[in-house]
Amino acid sequence: MDAQWTMWLTTTALALLMLLVLRPVATRVGLIDVPGDRKQHTGHIPLIGGVGSFAALALAWFVLMPSNEHFQLFFWCSFVLVSIGAIDDARDLPAKFRLGAQIAMAIVLVTGTGLYLDGFGDLLGFGVIEFGPWLGALVTIAAVIGATNAFNMMDGIDGLAGMMSLVSLLALTYLFSASPGFDFELMLAFGICVALGPYMAMNLQLPLFRHKIFMGDAGSIFVGFAIVWLLVCGTQSDAQAFRPVTALWIIAVPLMDMVAIMVRRARKGQSLMKPDREHLHHIFLRAGFNQRQALLTITFVATVLAAVGLTGEVYQVPEWIMFAGFLGLFMLYDRALSHVWRLLVLFRKTCLWGAVGDPQASPEPVRPVSRGQK
Repeated sequence: MDAQWTMWLTTTALALLMLLVLRPVATRVGLIDVPGDRKQHTGHIPLIGGVGSFAALALAWFVLMPSNEHFQLFFWCSFVLVSIGAIDDARDLPAKFRLGAQIAMAIVLVTGTGLYLDGFGDLLGFGVIEFGPWLGALVTIAAVIGATNAFNMMDGIDGLAGMMSLVSLLALTYLFSASPGFDFELMLAFGICVALGPYMAMNLQLPLFRHKIFMGDAGSIFVGFAIVWLLVCGTQSDAQAFRPVTALWIIAVPLMDMVAIMVRRARKGQSLMKPDREHLHHIFLRAGFNQRQALLTITFVATVLAAVGLTGEVYQVPEWIMFAGFLGLFMLYDRALSHVWRLLVLFRKTCLWGAVGDPQASPEPVRPVSRGQK
């Protein structure tokens, strides 16, 4: 236990130090976010949250943690993705190149560790759905890419990608702490949480932290990559910390938002990689919420859904019931999108949000969102 807390406290201190050191460097190397197009913040903001958090965690890990080949490979793959993400933050790399890098690192991680999703469990109530090695590896690679981009897409308002990550990581921390034999997974899950702490304080400009920073693609890609890898590690059938269906609830909001976006883009014949302003947080802003209100509401929903997954896991609710519930929730979400702005306007009017509002974030004008409208 002492070794665990030494690792976590060291990571926290290093993360704060890294951010303080990198902040002046970011301006000199062009690692800053400039307002314009879809970016409506004020001023030039350093994009160092992800780089600093990853660097702190990796340094503490390699110095303090015992050797483990699987996790060393994970960190080297993450280093490649964080580096590409940082270059993209500064210079805007082509989307196809970034996707290719994610595919390559997913392949390296799966083939190098030999870990992959070997089944989906009893999702349909007719028996366990099992994969062979080849299909399992392909499904895992696809899952890594999908979940990585799901968290990247949530990085649209202050604190959202970080809060979605913390909800999932804290749920994983609980599951790994309750399962023997997952010490490395537990250290990584909570290690990322504490590494994100200083970034979240600066990003949300909490008391004593007046200098704002952003996570950047480097950070959102890293946390997505890490979370999906922890989900793979925790659902191995030979040593299982939780069932595959529980993973869906742990990342429910980022997953549903990404899939719904992809479905809408496919219906309109658009590129699946094309950026737009149709994500869940954009809908909240168009309904009249400011950024802080949208952040709190979406985080609350994500927490409730993760709690549903944890409850189903603890009480061993049949997998097919948990999956049917998740599928029904997604179908309801997808169908309600064309009218959800009206519900959000009504919700906003009936809630006392004034005490938690962000005075610096003005809401966007209200307009409906339809599947046929960009």
